[in-house]
Order: sequence, then C-alpha cells, then structure tokens
Amino acid sequence: MRPQITHWMALCAVLIAGCGAPIAESSAPLPVRVGGVEMLSMTVPRAYQAAARLAHGKVLICGGTSEADAATALDSAELYDPELGSFVPTGSMTVAREAATATPLRNGFVLVAGGTPGAGLHTTLASAELYDPVTGTFRQTGAMTTPRQGHTATLLSDGRVLITGGTSNGVDALASAELYDPATGRFTATGRMAVAREGQTATLLKDGRVLIAGGGRSDTPGGYTVYSSAEIFNPATGRFTSLPDHMTSERTGHTAVLLRDGRVLIAGGKTGRTPTESPERALFSLAPLDTAEVFDPRTGKFSAVGRMARPHYLATATLLDDGTVLVAGGWNLKGPVVVGMRDAEVFDPGSGTFSKVEPLHVGRLEGSATLLKSGRVLMTGGIDNESDVTATSELFDPPTRKFILRPFQRYKRHHNHAE
Repeated sequence: MRPQITHWMALCAVLIAGCGAPIAESSAPLPVRVGGVEMLSMTVPRAYQAAARLAHGKVLICGGTSEADAATALDSAELYDPELGSFVPTGSMTVAREAATATPLRNGFVLVAGGTPGAGLHTTLASAELYDPVTGTFRQTGAMTTPRQGHTATLLSDGRVLITGGTSNGVDALASAELYDPATGRFTATGRMAVAREGQTATLLKDGRVLIAGGGRSDTPGGYTVYSSAEIFNPATGRFTSLPDHMTSERTGHTAVLLRDGRVLIAGGKTGRTPTESPERALFSLAPLDTAEVFDPRTGKFSAVGRMARPHYLATATLLDDGTVLVAGGWNLKGPVVVGMRDAEVFDPGSGTFSKVEPLHVGRLEGSATLLKSGRVLMTGGIDNESDVTATSELFDPPTRKFILRPFQRYKRHHNHAE
C-alpha cells in the first residue's frame, strides 16, 4: 500500500527523487550573471519561504529551506530595501520554519504562523511569532489551536487573521479554521469548512467575506481528491457556507487574486479525472492546468475566461497597479525532474485574456512574489530551472513588461538589451 502524501509533501518527494546532493546553506551565494549583469541575490538560497511587504516599503523574507529536498528549514530572515536595491539580514525567527505564512498586521507587525522545521522531520508547527520592523526582531505570540503547514492566512477587515485548512501531519488535510486576534495575541477556533482542504486559496472579498476555493485531500489507497467546490467565510458569524455553484474545474495549487472590480481571478493549478469518478472526487494528476476563471460575488457564480499560454501550477499571481495580474513561474518538468518554470504572462480583466511577457531570467517554483510601492514585483528565490534552490531575485517592470536583473536597470523602448 502506497503511503499517502499531500500536495506539498508530494512535491518534496519528487524533488528528493530527482535531485542530487542537497544545497548547503551559504551566507554568501555565488553571484549569478546574465548577459554580463550580476543578478540581485538574497543572503542565502531560499525556497518555501514566507514574504511580506512592510509599511515602510521594505520586504521581509523569512525561513524556507536552502536544500533542494526541503529536509531542514531556516530560521534566518532578511529585508529587501527598494531604496538601496539590496538585501540585508535582520533578526532570526524563534523557530526554523518552511511552508509557513507571513501576514502583515494593521499595527505594523508581521504574523508568521505554522509551517514545518523540515520535510525530512515529519513535524508540523503550531507555534507563531511576530516580527517587529522597528527593532528588527521576532518574538513568540500565542500558538495556533492546531499545528498547520500548507494553510492559508488572510487579514480580515477587522484586523484579525483567518487561518484555514492545511495539514497537521503531512498527510491528512484539515477542515478546521481559527482566528488570530492581534489585540490578545491568541488564536481561537472558529467554524469548520465543509470539507478538509490543503492547496486551497483564500481571498478577502470587498464586502469583508472570504472566498475559499478548491484544494484537495489525500485518499485511500494512495490517491488524491481535488475539489471544484468553494465556500464563503463570514467573519460576522464565524461560519463557512458552501457555494451552490462550483468552479469550472477542480483545482489544487492554483492562484487566486482579487481584481479591482471585486471579482476573483482563479488560474492554473492541477486537476485529475477518471471515467469512474465524479467531478468532486477527481484523482490527482501530473498535468497542470492552463485554464482560468473568475468568481463574481454579486452572483455567486464562476465563469471561464481565456486560457493561459502555458499551464501554471504552484505559480505566483500578483495584482499590478494598472489592474492587470502577473502570473509567473511554477512547476515544470525537465525529463523526470521537477524544476522551476520561467514562463510568465499577464491577465487583462477588461478583455478576459492572458498575454505572454518575456520570461523570468531564472525559473522559480515555491519562491515568492511581492508588489513593491514602486509598482514593480520582487521575485525571490525558489527552485530554479536546474532543480536547485536559488538565492537570485529579479524585478518585473510593468511599463516594459520585462524582468530586470537589478533595481536601477532601465530598458530601451525599442531594443532588446538592457542599458
């Protein structure tokens, strides 16, 4: 009987099988050059890290792993300073963690919750901590009611944080949810979801409710159920309500972004179907999706939009200042080996279509994407197109629709090379 592994642990298992020796941690990664230009790099290679933009515009990047098999996590953290165009170390976390969440709070602190000390340690964390940008230090706060990795964390309109799903043992998905109150520093249980989910998305709607969409859970023997179902969390009642309408496809590991008009763009992920299974019990497949759809809160309906140029699974999706959405990176296969994807594209809500942009300089899977105050998007770390964990970073520049290697690099409008 095959062991059951979740969406996130499955990726780690494939990487372990497909990679050579783990990458050693390094405080001074070797510089990477593209066309003679040295790439922006973090202080250490990271994948499965958590990232959050701070109120003053800097970006906190914490934890993750420097090993391709994700065996052990990092406790270190660093800041990207857009004014200096460089990364600098900051205080270390109280616990090493990867696959955690980082949520900026209204009081300026960042809540870092859950995760695992390493895929090889078979342990999930209930602990949480707060990063103080004034002192540059982390301190413990109340623990979650349930250990979680691969969960979601959503800042609510009232300042609390909703935590949903994930897995507590690296195998079984959770239906439970909880709320963190910054005023008390405590987590409390709230209503349960209709089904156990990991690999789902959670999106704050304009009316203050939260859309929970898709995800999946392990099955016996050794299978995986992918959901097309979705539900809504109401902070006023603390309850989840299943939506009568389902997504146009089952999805796990997809992206979801709130658009300016209040709709939610849902793109990519993975699905699986067999002739004998109903759509709600789809088996996990190895084929990522190129389909996308939008959810309209006014009607409670999902509707298909244009397809992406390439399938994207475990990608990043970022709302840009002009209202379009950048979808970048994700899972790719290089023979039997899982690697990071370089492809990127932009969704236009007006036309409902995607258009390709120039690719990332480095493939990125399980890295991070953060919108800067300048309107650029900082892409950091991840598993690259050689299946190594990378320290490199790059910036997406919306006016030119190019990824640039350095923060002060400029592109000529009618040439393909950088100045």
